[in-house]
Amino acid sequence: MTSSLTAFRDRRLLFALLLVVLAANAAVLLSYRTFYDDRLRALEGEQAGLERRRDEARSQAERAAAAERKLFETQAALTSFFSETLGEREAKIASLIEEFYATTRAVGLRPDAIGYQSVDEPGTDSLTMSFGVEGPYRDVKRLLAELESSKRFLVVERVGLSGGSSDDPDSVRVRLTVTNYFRPGSLRPIRTVRDARAGTAGRRPVAATRGEGATR
Repeated sequence: MTSSLTAFRDRRLLFALLLVVLAANAAVLLSYRTFYDDRLRALEGEQAGLERRRDEARSQAERAAAAERKLFETQAALTSFFSETLGEREAKIASLIEEFYATTRAVGLRPDAIGYQSVDEPGTDSLTMSFGVEGPYRDVKRLLAELESSKRFLVVERVGLSGGSSDDPDSVRVRLTVTNYFRPGSLRPIRTVRDARAGTAGRRPVAATRGEGATR
């Protein structure tokens, strides 16, 4: 027993050192676990923030792409309107007159002498036609419907009833004033806007008015 106590006394310094080492290791492990948990939470918060920014950037990119598509669709619609619906007077006037006579013949009416009045002012280029037709009311109504549904920029300005026929109660005489608008000569030529996604092959046309700095 005495020898055992003596051995313990001889080694108690060693045991003390061992306990100190174990306590130090426990402290290190505890501090490391605390640091690890804090670092993990920080990384998780950073990841969540990055994901939010990624989602916001994706949403902004989608909105920008939608706005760009809308821009090019609007440009295409404007180009179609200026070049096809309006068109230049020199290119459109002959076909306009032909279409007008074809429309009146199709509904069974024949206009009398047609009066023409042209307006070519800054911002406006139009041709006004005034004429009278006589025939059944249903045919006159069909003529008005055909004129109003024309793909041209054709506007029925005035409709005046000037009398009918005593021999045919259903017949009416109507005086019409119709104006067709052309692309104004003061309008700048169509310029192009570059689609960055498609390179130079993706140029889209858009109308430019005076004062926008577009060049001929």
